[in-house]
Amino acid sequence: MNTSRLKNTKSVYEEPIRILLTGGGSGGPTQPLISLAEEIRKQNNSSKFLFLGSKNGPEKNMIEKSKIKFVPIPSGKLRRYWNWRNFIDPFFILLGGMKGFFHLLHFRPQIVISAGSFVSVPVAYSAWILKFPHIIFQMDVRPGLANRLMAPVSKALVYYFESTAKHFPSISLKRKIGPVVRNEIYNSNASRANKLFGLNPNKPLILITGGGQGSYGLNQAIKPILKHWLLDFQVVHLTGHNKKNINMFEKSNFCHPDYHQIEVVHDGMGDLINRSEIVLSRAGMGIVGELSVLKKDSILIPLPGTHQEENAKFIHSKNATHFISQESLEVLSKEWWNIYFKQRIPGKNGEKLNNLFPIGGTKEFANVVFEIISQG
Repeated sequence: MNTSRLKNTKSVYEEPIRILLTGGGSGGPTQPLISLAEEIRKQNNSSKFLFLGSKNGPEKNMIEKSKIKFVPIPSGKLRRYWNWRNFIDPFFILLGGMKGFFHLLHFRPQIVISAGSFVSVPVAYSAWILKFPHIIFQMDVRPGLANRLMAPVSKALVYYFESTAKHFPSISLKRKIGPVVRNEIYNSNASRANKLFGLNPNKPLILITGGGQGSYGLNQAIKPILKHWLLDFQVVHLTGHNKKNINMFEKSNFCHPDYHQIEVVHDGMGDLINRSEIVLSRAGMGIVGELSVLKKDSILIPLPGTHQEENAKFIHSKNATHFISQESLEVLSKEWWNIYFKQRIPGKNGEKLNNLFPIGGTKEFANVVFEIISQG
């Protein structure tokens, strides 16, 4: 494994650089790429970025708010099960490769960085043809098919879990890093959250967040038990944009002075996590990384049938979180929650979660990028 450090970065930091980012399909892999871009901009204010993503994914709004140029390209998915789209998706993949090739030729990046998603696969192969170095960012315990398909044409692997590196034998440069998170997380302030979200500063907070795609099932599961939590906690519940999520609580006339229902938080999410005593979340590594940096106690409820289950099980095996399946969450009794809250040692799991990963992941990832650029 190559663990060399960047020896001379001054000239690289000072010269204009061009970086192409690709991925998306969900906010999970997108936010760490934005965080990386933030760090690179801090070190090189003349850096230029281009993001190639999917047309209908949530990444477009996220990227444009970060002042990075976003270009949608066609994308398809290689499914290992029957679906009628299996007949037409290869054409979208081919078209995405052609458009990706064009944008690579026009933008001429010094490096291409992918964080999963099938939209990245043809871009990675186009970068290989044009001899632009490509980095895979592998956050989850179990590598996705997209990342494994890109491995033969990739120069470097940046990853969170040691067990994932063995799945990429063809890549010689591998670097394990800690969570890649936004500056907003490092600069978060719990007191500021009280003002932003109208919270009671004297009452502990439970934060519930299901992400963009996984919120509906989580919302259904926690609905019957919210009233028990509100006896001792205030709750901020991020329901997601979907109207079904919002109506689920409006139709039941769910009203309580300590219950704060919000569709999505654009500004102040770091403050909100910082303020929380316990966070109930899906197990995507984007949010898990932020919980780790802020040493937050968490209950992970992975999206059923996805890679998130391996993430949650691994972290739970290290006593760094509490893992509950969505199906189990729906049937847990009031008595179970009472026992959990009484036996919980505040901060213990959060401290272990923080110790599970190296520190300074965002800067370390930027160092890998500059290292490869400096090699020409």
